[in-house]
Amino acid sequence: MTTPIVSTVSCGLANIQSRDSYEPELSLCSPRQGDADAQAPLGFPSSIQGPMAWSGDGVSFDSQTFELGPTDVIEVEQAVKHFLGLGLDGSEVTRENFPLPVLGPRLESCATDLHRGSGLCIIRGLTPGAYSAEDNTIMFLGLASYIGGQRGVQTSKGAMLTHVYESNSWKVPREKRHGIHTNNSLPFHNDMGCEILAIQVRSSAAQGGETYVASVAAVYNAMMKTNPWAVHTLAKHNWPVQVSRRGTSPFVLAPLLGFHSGNLLISVDPGRIGPHPAVTDGRIPDLLPAQKEALNLLQQTATMQRSQLPTREGDMVFINNWSVLHARDSYQDDGTATRHLVRLWLRNEELGWEIPESMKTPWETSFGAKAKKIRNRQYPVSPMPEYMEPKYTNGSAAFVMEESDEDEVE
Repeated sequence: MTTPIVSTVSCGLANIQSRDSYEPELSLCSPRQGDADAQAPLGFPSSIQGPMAWSGDGVSFDSQTFELGPTDVIEVEQAVKHFLGLGLDGSEVTRENFPLPVLGPRLESCATDLHRGSGLCIIRGLTPGAYSAEDNTIMFLGLASYIGGQRGVQTSKGAMLTHVYESNSWKVPREKRHGIHTNNSLPFHNDMGCEILAIQVRSSAAQGGETYVASVAAVYNAMMKTNPWAVHTLAKHNWPVQVSRRGTSPFVLAPLLGFHSGNLLISVDPGRIGPHPAVTDGRIPDLLPAQKEALNLLQQTATMQRSQLPTREGDMVFINNWSVLHARDSYQDDGTATRHLVRLWLRNEELGWEIPESMKTPWETSFGAKAKKIRNRQYPVSPMPEYMEPKYTNGSAAFVMEESDEDEVE
């Protein structure tokens, strides 16, 4: 585990885009005295109570960990055989053709806890090394279908499943790759456009690569006590969110924080907020000083409220992407250990939260009408042998449209 270095910094924006290791700088900034924004933003509660407000390294995830017993594993293996016997493509895995008559109903508690409880669920008990890459993928898709039946598009080219991985043989330098395809640390963020972030841990790094999570409710409560003005700033509808490299509207103005239908929602990826280095014509406005400071305070507060996620090889991790932020340490692979995760974006159409219109644009690109028009949907079983340099990358962990609205549908 990489130990964070705590140092005093100014109240300005720290470098949260990328670092060699996840060592957040914690500010000792004092609250703004006499600020008119001492109360919660209009429509927001003064604090969030309940199971979604958890924090600290002492948090146990035992109650969120679903242990598969020997009979459960056998049932999953039988479901794989049943699916393969149908002669279908791997992308066609559903609850109906991946039958889990005993285990399936029990998995519903995971989906419920994601939306009405802690926002986290870990399914444990499978051993990736015992199965082929194809079988591992089918298992992940099959079990995930009981958590969220709808899958989101992750890139404008139709990627539905992404390998979070780095290869020493890739020739494209790290600074020209998306963040998930490097061994760099990633700051606290969520995958903008996603509802349920699903991760299958195929293998772990030789050193580092720990994942941290932070309850948005706990972060909100802490910021309301110490820096309520920053909560107001995050909730304002004036944040430039990148949505396209070309076209007439490379950004939209949206809030990063919302409270809607009784739920607190956050949608923030530092690499996708404000101007992009590749767009030099000034069409995407720079962040205001208060916005930069609010983003920095969000990182600091999430770091203070964080918990390390106790993942093991074989785990399938499900995160409510609206209510939980995540970050990771930098890591090192070696000849015997390589960090390899597989990522899905999911939606549970029965339990999914209602999304405010002001925060819906990234969601539409993954689950909306535009996403449904993408015909060539890709489910790669293995990581890419050679990394292809994207036309538009910002070191982000999440999805950014690479082309204009007109070019994105193939």
